[in-house]
Amino acid sequence: MLRFRKKDLRGNYCRNPDNSTVGPWCFTMDPRPHMRHQHCGIPQCSQVECITCNGEDYRGPMDHSESGRECQRWDLDEPHKHLYHPKRYPDRGLEDNYCRNPDGRQRPWCFTMDPNTPWEYCHIKTCGKYAIRSPNTTTECYQGRGEDYRGSMDTTPTGLSCQHWDSQYPHNHSFVPQAYPCK
Repeated sequence: MLRFRKKDLRGNYCRNPDNSTVGPWCFTMDPRPHMRHQHCGIPQCSQVECITCNGEDYRGPMDHSESGRECQRWDLDEPHKHLYHPKRYPDRGLEDNYCRNPDGRQRPWCFTMDPNTPWEYCHIKTCGKYAIRSPNTTTECYQGRGEDYRGSMDTTPTGLSCQHWDSQYPHNHSFVPQAYPCK
C-alpha cells in the first residue's frame, strides 16, 4: 500500500493507481473471478468541460495537450523556461499544470513535459455556438487593456482606415474572426 500512497485509494472510489489507459477503475464486490475489477466509465474532462470564446476564462482540470502530452506546471521552468508564472499573472488561473490561455491565443494551451515540444493547444470542446458576452463590455470607451471594447471605431487618430479582420490585404495576419469568436 505504501507504493500507492499518492493515488488517494480511500473508500471505494474509482481510481487509476496503475495508470490504465482507459481511466479510473475499481475492484468490484462481485465474487466471480471474471468480475474482479471494472473500469468506471468516467468521461474524460474534454468530453464534459467546455470553453467559451477562446477559453481565457477556462479554469478546469485539463492537464494534457491535444496530442496527449502531459502539461508542465506553470510555476516551474523545466523542461521549458517561460514567463507565465502564477506570481507574475495572479489572475490567469495558472495553477498546477492545467491548460490555460494567459495570453489570448486561439484556445487554452500548456507547456509540455516533452523537451522537444515546447507547447501545444489543449483539446477542450466549445460550450455553444453563441458566446457569452462579458458584463464589462463597452462601446464608447475601453477599460483595462481594451479586451472588452465592442464599439464601432474604424479609423486611427491619424485618419487611416482600419483593415477588415477577415482580409489579408494589405497585411497578412493570423487574427482571423473564426479563430477569435469573442473578440
